[in-house]
Amino acid sequence: MNWPTSAGRLSSVTLLGITLLALASSCEKANDLGLELPGTSPISATYLDLPLRASTVRQPVVQTVKANSVLVGRVRDSFVGTTTAAAALNLLVLPGLSPLDSLPAKFVNPRLDSAVFVLAFDQVYGSAVQPLRLDVLPLQQPLDARTVYNSTTAVATGAALVSNFTAVLNRDNTVRVPASNAPDTISVASPQRTIRIPLLKSSSAAPLVNSVFAAMTSNSAFNQNTLDGLWKGVLLRPSEGHVGNVISIPRASTRTVNVVTFYFRTGAEGKKRTYSIYLANIAPLSGSFTDGRYFTQLTTDLAGTPLAGLTPQNPLPSSATNGLTYVQEGVGLSTRLEFEGLEALRDKPTLVINRAELLIPVRQLSNGLFPYPSSLYLYEVNEANQILTRLNGASTVDRLVQQEEPVALPNGSLILPSSTGVGYPASVSVPLGQNPTQFYSVGITQYLQAFLQNRFNAGEDRPSGLLLSPALRNGEGLLLPQQSGTVANLNLNRAQLDANNIRLRVYYSKLQ
Repeated sequence: MNWPTSAGRLSSVTLLGITLLALASSCEKANDLGLELPGTSPISATYLDLPLRASTVRQPVVQTVKANSVLVGRVRDSFVGTTTAAAALNLLVLPGLSPLDSLPAKFVNPRLDSAVFVLAFDQVYGSAVQPLRLDVLPLQQPLDARTVYNSTTAVATGAALVSNFTAVLNRDNTVRVPASNAPDTISVASPQRTIRIPLLKSSSAAPLVNSVFAAMTSNSAFNQNTLDGLWKGVLLRPSEGHVGNVISIPRASTRTVNVVTFYFRTGAEGKKRTYSIYLANIAPLSGSFTDGRYFTQLTTDLAGTPLAGLTPQNPLPSSATNGLTYVQEGVGLSTRLEFEGLEALRDKPTLVINRAELLIPVRQLSNGLFPYPSSLYLYEVNEANQILTRLNGASTVDRLVQQEEPVALPNGSLILPSSTGVGYPASVSVPLGQNPTQFYSVGITQYLQAFLQNRFNAGEDRPSGLLLSPALRNGEGLLLPQQSGTVANLNLNRAQLDANNIRLRVYYSKLQ
């Protein structure tokens, strides 16, 4: 791992208690570390491993509104318990995708053949062999822009339109593709990650479907207000008793997924036609497009697990959870880290920090049910695990540990993010080449120096700990384009961390 080092980034630090160095230190050649230190004095380089106190923290709510996906299902595991997910979505009339001239009202003698609710999924948490059983319910009111929606929000629904529908999750399509020796072809299995729910086959859904089609037939100006007067939206939830999997339904970008399609015939010849209305989780197609409201309800029952006593007010130390701590996005689990032994790094003018990094090992092969998060982030928090904030212009933004790598600006120049700034949160990631995954790491050289010297912005308190989380909560002040898409990500990815071996590794040099 390469850490750019310059004279401007070096600072004197302390070393009290040489015995601490003997506990966990190693000597390396300065050239091997790639140090760029000023002057010609002989320099030795060593590193010191300091432990961190770790505990599992649960956030009271998870932000799920207008995320990159919605979740539906119920899954149980022995470590965290039972997680239930239900998705509430508005329905949209989109003339740009289903033009008005394709409405049934534009044709002679339209007759409805069927109506199919189509959902596309891209991830299964749990068993893909076991079908998902789900219910479809109508919302009593459309989701609106004035209401705050999150994982704990309840919405009013009517009687189920479809109950206990069995959705097969492991179906494959067989397609013929050209072989290397043309004109021969070979059969290739292509995963079919689509759920199709025939609405007219449900006696509960048929009256609503027929009334919507009747409005499409009688009103050549059928629009969003007309639809909202008949069908306010949908809630997709796991059926009672279903346990085994949760699916992720991503934000759609094409017209063929996450739709309710009406299939009808027209004229004496019975020509087949279609008209579709769309679920609100469709990606904007243009700057003028405004998508609808949607969010995921999430609950997790921790009973019977090592985390049973965990509440937002009651974090659990790793000693209470078999030496493990957890980070999991949709469940709201994060790991609190507290520095220990920093007195070994103060008030020694002959010692210079060259680099510092957090090494966060994972429990080996613990990603069978939930994949590891691709990135984690470090929030500064107080004793009550409340995330601290700072001003960015007129906005209040979360205090996150900032990245150490130089950032290229559009004009080609480079800047080094400030350790007490905003906009460039450090990504705690798995170094390349690990197979299987062993640990996450992140450089915090500048941040550690600011922490040791209490060099925060005016009016800001030193944090009592750092919260390691897989989620970026909002986009305020976020300036890295590659991270903007991680805001409002929603998944159940999880890492079990080997808390007893989380280390702060500090490489330092001693000027002789």
